[in-house]
Amino acid sequence: MDFLNKLLNPFKNNDRQYKDLSKDSKQVIPNPPSELLLYCRDIAGEQIQKHMAILNDCKWIRAEYTYPAFDSMNFIYKNKIFSVVIDIQDKNEKSYLPEEYKKRQLYASKNYNLIPCKFPVIVPDPHNPEVDKIKPKSNGWNLYNTETNEEIIPEHLATVEKIEMSEWEMHNFGIRFVIKYLLSQNIKIHSFQDTLEVDPQIWFEDKNGNKCWLIVRCEKLAEKEVKKPPKLNEIIRRCFKHEGYFAGINLCPVNDKNLYRGENIKIEFNGIEKIHSII
Repeated sequence: MDFLNKLLNPFKNNDRQYKDLSKDSKQVIPNPPSELLLYCRDIAGEQIQKHMAILNDCKWIRAEYTYPAFDSMNFIYKNKIFSVVIDIQDKNEKSYLPEEYKKRQLYASKNYNLIPCKFPVIVPDPHNPEVDKIKPKSNGWNLYNTETNEEIIPEHLATVEKIEMSEWEMHNFGIRFVIKYLLSQNIKIHSFQDTLEVDPQIWFEDKNGNKCWLIVRCEKLAEKEVKKPPKLNEIIRRCFKHEGYFAGINLCPVNDKNLYRGENIKIEFNGIEKIHSII
């Protein structure tokens, strides 16, 4: 998503396509985001991006809207990854951020070594929002710790200390690599998600116009073929209406035995494998 593109009509944008194609599995039923939330999300991304541009080595990890997800967006600066959720607040600064969203983000932050942030956006009347009155709570990064509410300044927290990549980081990296590979083959991507507990990761359209799903798995320093998920048959049963593929990726550090954030990675990848055909 390009946060620099302004929305001509933020609450009625017919070009937005957020349909989760995995709903055919009957297991993942999306809750479509409100236009208000999407607009506030654009405000957050645009303001954060302006500050990112000032820093070297500060970049998005995931800026697109995906479902399911444990946050709204996330970015990396040096050795720290900042997970951001949108916190809509009314004129009295009452938060409308659901408690379950907080718990989900805090759980992911603890397990994947992320810094949990919330980006408060003031909407005087969330039930009857007026575009010209919606604004960030403060200038600057406008990031606050989701758990402690302390202000977060990425420049004050990031260091050059080596931090190993988490399982989620490897997973996201592998998905990004496969998406780039598919695009190089002129294949259209419909949607993707990087939640570790959910399969498949990518939905795409093959060259014959068929909707297909793809599972991605990454291994570190794997000596053998990357293993498919143990519940593969269950995934196939849920998505049997569409052809399925598998992508296994080996991630190997270039200069060390461990994979560290921001360092070069050697990738071993042999393309995608078809694992399910429509009968």
